[in-house]
Amino acid sequence: MDYDKSIAQTETDFTNSLIPGLCKFIEIDNLSPEYDPEWKVNGKLEKAANHLIEWAKNQGVKGLTAEMVKEDNRTPLVFIQVEPSSPDIKKNILLYGHFDKQPHMLPWNEGLDPLKPTMKGDYLYGRGASDDGYCTFTIVEAIKLIQLQGQKHGKINITIEGCEESGSVDLMYYLEKLNDRIGEIDMMVCMDSTCIDYNSLWITTSLRGVVTVDLTVECLQESCHSGTGSGIAPDSFTIMRELLDRVQDSKTQKVIDDLNVEIPSYRVDDAKKLAELIKEKVVSDKVKLSEGVKPLSDDMCEVILNNTWRPTIVVVGMTGFPKAEIAGNVLRDKTTCRISLRLPPTFDGGKAGEIMKKKLTENPPYNCKVSVRIGEYGNGFASGDLSEKLKVSFNKSSQKLFGKDYYCFGEGGSIPFMNSIQKKYPKCDLLVTGVLGPLSNAHCPNECLNVPYTKKITVALAHAICDYCS
Repeated sequence: MDYDKSIAQTETDFTNSLIPGLCKFIEIDNLSPEYDPEWKVNGKLEKAANHLIEWAKNQGVKGLTAEMVKEDNRTPLVFIQVEPSSPDIKKNILLYGHFDKQPHMLPWNEGLDPLKPTMKGDYLYGRGASDDGYCTFTIVEAIKLIQLQGQKHGKINITIEGCEESGSVDLMYYLEKLNDRIGEIDMMVCMDSTCIDYNSLWITTSLRGVVTVDLTVECLQESCHSGTGSGIAPDSFTIMRELLDRVQDSKTQKVIDDLNVEIPSYRVDDAKKLAELIKEKVVSDKVKLSEGVKPLSDDMCEVILNNTWRPTIVVVGMTGFPKAEIAGNVLRDKTTCRISLRLPPTFDGGKAGEIMKKKLTENPPYNCKVSVRIGEYGNGFASGDLSEKLKVSFNKSSQKLFGKDYYCFGEGGSIPFMNSIQKKYPKCDLLVTGVLGPLSNAHCPNECLNVPYTKKITVALAHAICDYCS
């Protein structure tokens, strides 16, 4: 494929079709089921799905069919297929995205609104613009670019789900249902990931798993005056601090060895390259530390590995406390905390839950009543080595579009279904990428899409598919 032709066509199509289509999508208030109790009856998810389907059908892509797959009590799935350009092209590709949205999270900045698409400089603002509304438009455009240059591609399967922000509870069901129509997959592309900046082509190589743990410590049958009970009965919060020290060093925040894995040497090398490239931006582009606060390490490579390949424990909620301004002198009867345990990409979430439960409940101090509830968990994802064709293609695209080689990096967050995809299609090349970079604000106020970067990702995707099928 000719890069100059791809770039020129992408510029034209974004102006005439993709941006207008995405703007209409932003205007639809289709929240994910977890955030919309009326989703089964208000038809908003179906409205968004139908918009994407009609847009895809109108792009002039040869051999394209598009439909909404929907069963009672399940969210709709947009299912698009494109016939191979030639019967002799046997490669079979699955591309994934989602169209459900997070809540609006008001207020937004002045002049911005989650349901009113607004262009400001390089950015298109609106809920669902970057997470993950852009993906359908980008994927279909990539196939169109291949066809317009008379190049070949294999069979294309596009699944755009309506439940990702609520845990992807219907995705694997639909993939099983469509199994005969999809067939055995050679390459799968997930378009719902992040990028470190907009100056390079980024490929996500790993995602951490996550386990929710609720820990309750009960010391009294009922709360009592602190002057009466303190010094006699143990304090439930103090006991909780002691228990948490069993699984995490409170001075270093390092988690016990039982929950760690040996980090592959090539991923350590990736972390070193990334640390050298962006240096202190490893911290500043991810979190906004309060003035004077230091990161957990001055070694940026260690910071990256902490965030991508090591377990971490964060207390995300507490129950049993009154608000500080109205708290009296009371020795409370019990305390509950919710723990978010992030896991190395290759550590099993079920096993991690068992370890946490044993460590936190055995031999409780003062024989206090300690209970642990293991909630939902999602396993992480670690990609294998990409095929040589894809490596060569990505480097060609990255050199042409950014003037440098592409970069690999791990993510601290989770896309739990990727582990299920990996198990379902164990032999396929798995590619994870996306456009959620600086300022994109997914899940937060002022969500936006960096349009110039999205154009480049579209071109890179088209060339990757073409090269892979050659």
